[in-house]
Amino acid sequence: MLGAVPERPVRLLARLICLAWSPLVLGQGAPGLSPAAQLFDRSLRELKGTQLLVLDGPKGEWKAKVDALPADLDWVELDVSCRYYGSKATEIHTLLQQRFSLGAVPQWVLVGTGGQLVASGGTAPEPKSLAGVVAQSGLRSELQILRDFTRRNPEHLGGREALCFKLKAKAAQKTKVRFQDKLDPIQPADERFDVAKFLKERDEKEEAKAREAAEDKPIALLKSEEDQSIWGELADAVSRSFRLGDWLEMEPWALVPDETAVHSPLMQDLSRGAVLEVERALGRNPASWRLWTLWLGLTRTFGGKPIRPLLDSLTPLPNQPPGSWPPSAVREAYVKDARARKDWEGIRDLLLPQVEASRLWEATQGTFTFQRKLDGRVLEDPETGDAWRSTMEPLTEALLRLGDTDRADDLVRYQFGRHPWSGLPARASALAIRCNQPSLAAQWAALGAGR
Repeated sequence: MLGAVPERPVRLLARLICLAWSPLVLGQGAPGLSPAAQLFDRSLRELKGTQLLVLDGPKGEWKAKVDALPADLDWVELDVSCRYYGSKATEIHTLLQQRFSLGAVPQWVLVGTGGQLVASGGTAPEPKSLAGVVAQSGLRSELQILRDFTRRNPEHLGGREALCFKLKAKAAQKTKVRFQDKLDPIQPADERFDVAKFLKERDEKEEAKAREAAEDKPIALLKSEEDQSIWGELADAVSRSFRLGDWLEMEPWALVPDETAVHSPLMQDLSRGAVLEVERALGRNPASWRLWTLWLGLTRTFGGKPIRPLLDSLTPLPNQPPGSWPPSAVREAYVKDARARKDWEGIRDLLLPQVEASRLWEATQGTFTFQRKLDGRVLEDPETGDAWRSTMEPLTEALLRLGDTDRADDLVRYQFGRHPWSGLPARASALAIRCNQPSLAAQWAALGAGR
C-alpha cells in the first residue's frame, strides 16, 4: 500500500476494545450478566439501523451460509450488518432466546433501531427473502439514514464524511464481488480476537498483493454503466467537496478512494483532477500529514505519479532535520516509485542515512530485542514486518543491485537479530534469488532455524 495509516489496525482495535470494556460501560449494563453479555445488551438498545443476528448450532450448521453472505450482491445491496454467534456464546443465546421467545438454535433474528424484533427464522437466512422482509417492514439501513440526513443538512461536514465512508465501503464490496476477489468471511462475534492470526493473514495478503504487482498485469476496468452504478454516488459526493473547497476541513480518509477504486474510470478521472488541488495546498503546507494522505491515495487510484518532481517543488522548514523530510509515508511512496524505475542509488541515498542513524540510537540502548508478549506467547509487532517491507527490503535490494553484498548481509542479519520477524528469512531469501545471489539466499533462508 502507498502510505501508512495514522493508526495501525491492531492499535486502533485495541483502543476500541479498551473503550468498550471500560468500567463506565460495564457499570451501565444489565445486572447479573457477564461483561460480554452486558456489552451486547447495550449495543442492541443503542442500535441505529438494521442488524441480522445469527445464532448457530453446536456444529456450526450455518457457518458456510453466513460466510457466503459478503459475496452475495443481494446481501450487499441490502446493507444490513450481521453479527454471527457460534457455539461459544451460550449466554448470548440464552439472552436472545428469552428476549425474543426463540426456539432451539440455530436461529436468526432481524432487529431494527433500538433492538426491536422485526423477524426471525429457523432456516438459514437468504438475502432475497430478507430483502422482502425489510421492504415490507419499512426498515431503513444506515446508508439510507445518512442519505436523508445529508439532504436535510447539506452543510454538515460530519454527515457528509460519514456518508462517504459508507458509500466507499459499499462500492468496494460490490467491486470485489464483480471481479471475484477473495472476500473475508464474517468474523464470529463470540471468538476472541487473535492478534497473531490477524498478523499472519495480513502478511499473507500483502505477499499476494506484491506478487500481483510484480506480474504487472493490466487492471481490469468497470464498464461505464456498472461504474456509474457502483461508484457514481461516491464520485459525486467527493467531487462536490473539492468543487466547494471544503475538502480541506474534512477527514482525509473520507475522501481517499478505496484500493478497489483502481477499477473505476470515474474515480480515476476524479482523482487526477483532485490531486492538483492537493498539490497546490501542499505548496502552502508541505509537512501536512492530512494532505499527503490525500495525495498518496488519489495518485494510487490512477496508477501512481512520480513523487520526485513534487518534492523538489516544495520548501520544507529551514529547521527541519533531514531525517524527517520527506515524511515517512511519502518516503515509502518515493521508494516504491524508485524501485519501479530501478533507481537504486536514489533508494540507497534516501534510506541508508536513516537506517544508520537508527542503528546508532539502538546501540546506546544496550543489547535487547524488540518483542512483545501476551498470555505467555511472543507476539510479532506489526510494525516490524511493515518496517522490513517499506524500508529494509528496498534498501537491501538497492545494496545488492549496486554490488554492496557485505553491507546488505550485515543489514539483514542485524535486522533479524534486533527486530525478529518470522517472515524475514523467506522474504530476504526470495529477494537474494531475484538479485542473483544464491549463496546469500541459502544463508538468509536459514536465519531463525532452531528458534
